[in-house]
Amino acid sequence: MAKAPKTQIVGTPEEMNGEVTPEDLSLISEAPADWEFETVIEESPTHVLFDTAGDRFVGQFIDRVTITPDRADIEPFDLFRFRGQDGELYAINTSGKLDKGMHVVNAGDWVRITLMKLLPSNKGNDFKDFKVEVKRSAPAAA
Repeated sequence: MAKAPKTQIVGTPEEMNGEVTPEDLSLISEAPADWEFETVIEESPTHVLFDTAGDRFVGQFIDRVTITPDRADIEPFDLFRFRGQDGELYAINTSGKLDKGMHVVNAGDWVRITLMKLLPSNKGNDFKDFKVEVKRSAPAAA
């Protein structure tokens, strides 16, 4: 029979010794300056919605990812991921016109995406007509 893993309940520093010192907090919140960390997962991006003609987004293209939800009743979907000028992560849902424009954008390129107009469709949802502009990233030095 397999042994159950040991569980240790860790309380707050106040619960452990009744007094918190700056040294206590630094031991659990800071690392030595010479340690190098590699990000293995990033925070979720902020979702960018285009719902009014003239809405605009500027960001540096990272990639296109497929999201597979944990729930079986939700189909997988694709997102374009960007890093904004503020350093934050952003995501935009893919769509027909946007796909065509983003197809020629490379990772590292800066893009300006503008919702030009909303066109009626037979499906009930308005078709979003986008303009995609690109500022190419500098090629790597040889």
